[in-house]
Amino acid sequence: MAYRIPFVDRVRELGVLRDLSVRGLTKPLFIYGPEGCGKTRLLREFIRLFDGVGIYIDALESRNVDLAVKFSSVLGFATSIVKELMGGYVGDVGRVLAERVSTILVELLTKLRLKGSRVVVVVDDVARALGIDRVEWYVKWLYELLWKVSDKFDLSSMLIVVTTSEGSSLDVVMRHTVTHVKLLWNLDRAGFKDLALRLGPPSSDAVEEAWRVVGGNPRALIEVAIDYGWDVGRWLRDLGSRLLSVVERVRHEGLVRELGMVIDDVDTIHLDPSGGMIKLRNILIEENLILAKYVSTLTGEELVPSKELGIGRYYAWQLPAYRTILKSLLKQEST
Repeated sequence: MAYRIPFVDRVRELGVLRDLSVRGLTKPLFIYGPEGCGKTRLLREFIRLFDGVGIYIDALESRNVDLAVKFSSVLGFATSIVKELMGGYVGDVGRVLAERVSTILVELLTKLRLKGSRVVVVVDDVARALGIDRVEWYVKWLYELLWKVSDKFDLSSMLIVVTTSEGSSLDVVMRHTVTHVKLLWNLDRAGFKDLALRLGPPSSDAVEEAWRVVGGNPRALIEVAIDYGWDVGRWLRDLGSRLLSVVERVRHEGLVRELGMVIDDVDTIHLDPSGGMIKLRNILIEENLILAKYVSTLTGEELVPSKELGIGRYYAWQLPAYRTILKSLLKQEST
């Protein structure tokens, strides 16, 4: 079955999360990264393997409680307790679960008599579910929740993880010191090749061509392989249609020169922070085309700058294809 995508690589990331779950953190861990880089798959896998009290909430799930929340094996009968707490609520169940996570956690720890446990709570894609304007409040609230629950139940350790692909939320969260902010990037070349070979590429050249345009992004690779039959050219054309509106917006704002500079070197945003450049930065981040990368990665390893992949020291294109397509669109419209 094509949809049974294997979980590959991420050994180091799983190890870091495992270590953090043992000792706990005094603040929520805020993980952000490119769309499709594998945050959800990593954290679901971690909760599945976790031998303590583990709760995963998909804040974007709109209808089904069974899909919105997952538990570690210790909480085998927890879904029924959560459904009882939801009281038959229908609509945006993931968002409601995210907002009621304190009630859920206290109820589970009380009913299942789990005092002194190791606890991990994951709330996935919180920015899209709650809105950028509420993320600031939410992470502060989770910070307070961590201390209250740890004290009430004399927990051995507690780790709260929040994720987002919305780069705009980073500026909001980093205004305060109530979170640890970490970056999760796309797969490295070895992990990418492992996944690509499991997806049945027609040739080694196809794998290399995919690497050049998706830069290790597993979701984009899966899309190229399954939806486009490894036809990178067709995938790029369809992606280009989506980016036309971005070019229109850039032209309307009079930022074509600035975009050309960022296409050549994404770090120009940091090195030449004019008013127009900062306006362009905000557009590209809102459109999920670039990310700031001036926070450390989850594993603590450096995300090495790469001209080929559009990764600078301070900023990076989420996919190399975005830079390539925008450059082509600007050239077409100038001739």
